[in-house]
Amino acid sequence: MLPYVRALLAPFVAVLSMVPPLAILPILFIMLGLGELSKVVLIVIGIGPFLIRDMSQRVLDLPREQFLKAQTLGASSAAIGLRVVLPQVLPRLIGAVRLSLGPAWLFLIAAEAIASDVGLGYRIFLVRRYLAMDVILTYVVWITLLAYLLDLALRQLAKRSFPWDGEAL
Repeated sequence: MLPYVRALLAPFVAVLSMVPPLAILPILFIMLGLGELSKVVLIVIGIGPFLIRDMSQRVLDLPREQFLKAQTLGASSAAIGLRVVLPQVLPRLIGAVRLSLGPAWLFLIAAEAIASDVGLGYRIFLVRRYLAMDVILTYVVWITLLAYLLDLALRQLAKRSFPWDGEAL
């Protein structure tokens, strides 16, 4: 929506999207400690650039006529963003978050496996030493159930919030 901001930030986001998130995990642990903050930052670094690029492309795909009509009616940039762009981008954002759940879980499990003393990823890597497949499969089922419930909640949120959007189904 703001070409100058896009021109300024697009190269940074493009470079950031090329950094393998798991490769910077040790740096995050050194800088932020072994707590939950480093895991959250890893997930944000892992899926953030994808979401930013997807939303940027979605805004670019909006018909220019909508912007011109809003400007003709006297709308400011903020009003155009809130009343024209946001209602059309939010359903796509929820869809993009749903698609990013898989990589987000991967980053979380990897971070817990590498340096953590709590979490399902930690427990999986703890019991793998003993080849306890029954325990590992139980944890995998829990992770799958949690991921499915989160996806279901996002799908229901999209259906209720944006019933007019065909992609929210």
